[in-house]
Amino acid sequence: MRDRAVRRGYDNVDLDACTNRDVAVYITPGGVVRPMAESIVLFVLALSHNLVSKDRLLRAGRWPESTRPLGRGPRDRVIGTVGLGNIAREAVRLLRNFGVARFLAFDPFVSKEHAHELGVSLTSLDELMHESDYVLVNCPLTPETRGLIGAREIAAMRPSAFLINTARGRIVNEKALIEALESRRIAGAALDVFETEPLPADSPLNKLENTILTSHSVGWTEELFRDMGRSDCEGALAVSHGEPPPNVVNREVLERPGFRRKLDGYRAWRETQA
Repeated sequence: MRDRAVRRGYDNVDLDACTNRDVAVYITPGGVVRPMAESIVLFVLALSHNLVSKDRLLRAGRWPESTRPLGRGPRDRVIGTVGLGNIAREAVRLLRNFGVARFLAFDPFVSKEHAHELGVSLTSLDELMHESDYVLVNCPLTPETRGLIGAREIAAMRPSAFLINTARGRIVNEKALIEALESRRIAGAALDVFETEPLPADSPLNKLENTILTSHSVGWTEELFRDMGRSDCEGALAVSHGEPPPNVVNREVLERPGFRRKLDGYRAWRETQA
């Protein structure tokens, strides 16, 4: 999933329609990598130290009870990532500082040599689900990944394991995940994304104590929007000079005569302004 790692923020865009109308769709992956990787680390640590449950108990006036749950850090644990794209690689880099024992990844688009350079062992999805103390969902939503983590995969997780999804909700079978959380077959989950967004008020997830839920915005920081805006402007400037913008995802449009004529028109206009 490395080659498709950037294809995660535009699954509601009809790329074929854009291509057929000579419209290039470009994205700004550089702006989201660090904030989202930091958010993954945030979830790992918050789950590890029972942060949310301790906060809830304390606010409810249950001080003694809030001191009893023992946390367990990521040190000497196994972290597995489903997808080894830009965000996952940055998350691995950051999490390495916490003394993680092993990093596993399932990604059919990444070579073993490249994963080895990152200090990550490629493995099957089944092995990753079974061996990981933390399962990080970092792949794009595609027809191949829709429902990729279903009831069978969740059942393979350790009872002490956590699932963290900051990618897309429909990659994980939400019903199966809820059942596993309700029955404590897994320790907990941190979810920034859901099958239906906004999350319905009557979702069982809202009642679960072993979850952390955020509104598909955990990575929204000043830096994220600053860097995305900068990349947007750089792409627009490139087009104004008659050049294709960086990070075009429907790359076949770049060879279409209609799109080339558009760039030629911008280039000719720019020359008249020189």
